[in-house]
Amino acid sequence: MKNGMLIKSSCILGALASCYGASGKDPRPNVILILADDMGIGDVRGLNPDSKIETPWLDEMCNRGIAFTDAHASSALSTPSRYSILTGRYNWRSEKKGGVLGVMSPPMIAPGRKTIADMFRACDYTTAIIGKWHLGWDWTGKDGKPAKKIDDIDFTKRVANGPTDKGFDYFYGLTSPSGPPHLYLVNDMAEKQPNMVFEDSGGGLYKIKGGIGHSDWSAESMQPHLADKTLEYLDENKDSDKPFFLYMALTAPHIPLFPSPEFKGKSAIGDYGDLVMMIDDIVGRINQKLKEIGKYDDTIVMFAADNGCAGYINMGQINKKGHYPSYIYRGYKSHGWEGGHRIPFILSWGDRYGRRTDNSLVSLTDLYATFADMLGYRADAGEAEDSYSFWPILNGMGDTSRTDLIATSGAGYFTYRTPQFKLIFNAGNGSAEEYRIEGRPSLQLYDMVSDPEEKVNQINNPAYAGQVREMAARVKKYIEDGRSTPGPESTNDGGDSWKQVLDIMNDLYTRNQ
Repeated sequence: MKNGMLIKSSCILGALASCYGASGKDPRPNVILILADDMGIGDVRGLNPDSKIETPWLDEMCNRGIAFTDAHASSALSTPSRYSILTGRYNWRSEKKGGVLGVMSPPMIAPGRKTIADMFRACDYTTAIIGKWHLGWDWTGKDGKPAKKIDDIDFTKRVANGPTDKGFDYFYGLTSPSGPPHLYLVNDMAEKQPNMVFEDSGGGLYKIKGGIGHSDWSAESMQPHLADKTLEYLDENKDSDKPFFLYMALTAPHIPLFPSPEFKGKSAIGDYGDLVMMIDDIVGRINQKLKEIGKYDDTIVMFAADNGCAGYINMGQINKKGHYPSYIYRGYKSHGWEGGHRIPFILSWGDRYGRRTDNSLVSLTDLYATFADMLGYRADAGEAEDSYSFWPILNGMGDTSRTDLIATSGAGYFTYRTPQFKLIFNAGNGSAEEYRIEGRPSLQLYDMVSDPEEKVNQINNPAYAGQVREMAARVKKYIEDGRSTPGPESTNDGGDSWKQVLDIMNDLYTRNQ
């Protein structure tokens, strides 16, 4: 069980119902992942006792589940971190080396690459995603060819290479919370045809870009609507003999900051806090629904965020009120510092755990291997190459086999973490396309045990020279091998060169000869 994608062979394609894995008593629990968009580890009171936001339902999950305190998204941005959740592969191995996708972007998941939904479906699960996709798809144009502009889209035609072509049986959602087209999709079709053109509205944190959409769409109703669809899905599957994997991808508390009227003004810190409280309520509604339909004890529920809180959401005012979304950690969304990619991650499975805190180094990339381990699924060589199983933590039989991880900043610069150290391949926060800043070393090294706030850059400390050399060699190996888990070498999409690795890596070797 200590080799990443471990692996029992009882799940064989063509004999789906025989997929019974390591859990024994509960071979195939339902699995729900609730993913917030741009939310900090310090926003949950169960993870940060000084939080000024009331989060009773998430706190309850902490009290009856496992709260991971050193959990990370694979990126400090939305698109790349979601890619890694679904593929079990570092986002920087894809063609997309930095930034996020737009509404008209082609699919980021390459043809033929399996997803976690494919894995669950191979083990006879029903699979669904409700909410934000943000991984690209192919709109059909009015001329029958792939559309290049929103105005060219034929909304009566199928959307190709989206969720239903990537392992999901059901999709209800959208690709962007603040830009057109302002409408929802069901599976691979528009739910309703556009019937109006929205005007640009608001500004700053409340800006909604105008464009084509349907009149029943509104920013205020988005989260409650997605929650209602999720509860409908649970109701529809209450009598099913098949277990389900449900990925609920919220679009909040990402801007625009529009809480529903029910939650407007409820928190002590403004609209951002109101949205966090709204998310907490959705978590509560889902858990209550599971109890109502008799599936509470047989369902693993996870709550996480795709990256840290955005630093541009009136952070100065929020801090003045005594609230710190990144908790004690430095930085925010898009940053290579911990606040960019260290995230809230809580897992419950009925009431079996009681309150547990786990300090293991884990990544959302690890969900793939963890549930493959649980189900006894055998991964192919070119599948989930960076996913390590933490199933031994869940079944009480051991620890994760992960000893390090890579996360990327908004511009795609690497950060390399071990339980004690962190090496950042950039002189600044990594959100801009540069790595050298005049007067600063081009690298940052922090001792995360003695300096979790990343205050003292140790890169020029000779006592750490050997550590830096070892860490650089490990990163180089992971790049060249095309994987970070044991197994045959794989390949990276788009070649093996990254701007943040080229001469920085040379700097490292020169520095430490």
